[in-house]
Amino acid sequence: MTLLPELQALLGDFASPWAVCGGYALEVFAGKTIRPHGDIDLCLPESARREIIRFLLRKGWHIYEYRGMGKVKPLRSPADSESGRNLMALRDGCGLVSFFPCEEEGLLYHRFTPGMTELNFLDLLFSPEMPQICHSPYGLPILAPEAALLYKAAQPESESAQMDFAAVYPLLGSDRKAWLRAELNARYPDGHPWNK
Repeated sequence: MTLLPELQALLGDFASPWAVCGGYALEVFAGKTIRPHGDIDLCLPESARREIIRFLLRKGWHIYEYRGMGKVKPLRSPADSESGRNLMALRDGCGLVSFFPCEEEGLLYHRFTPGMTELNFLDLLFSPEMPQICHSPYGLPILAPEAALLYKAAQPESESAQMDFAAVYPLLGSDRKAWLRAELNARYPDGHPWNK
């Protein structure tokens, strides 16, 4: 969690809402380290897409738009980005991502190697509306833990999802547990291993 204060400083003057999501959000909620992380995920409303691209480009970050099948599109301006697509942002010298030529003009193949030790890579995830968030004691906005677990429920067999669920679910209050159970029932009507 040592990179989160640096992230908070980076985005301190960013005007639109944002929140840490994924495993880091669950660790902030739990108040302890659960497992190693390969990156930091941020969630933002779709309406903030152009603003976050402009903001990070001004700060010297490089932005790439995920295009599927291991392909990304380098973005030079906010106008180059398509609604509904997630982004990666990296600083110069980030060794976590390697790029390769692609047969499609304007695109590159990429390979990600997890293991971030400094704040030089962000995954930017967009949704039509800002998901439910809460704040840590020191003001860091995080995706509500029940919402973060719901996202991870899509791959309950993954080791990281199992670790996150085992560490965080017992800490949820009854309202948060009830919300998660209802969402799991709605999304997985044939049953889900976390809904027992």
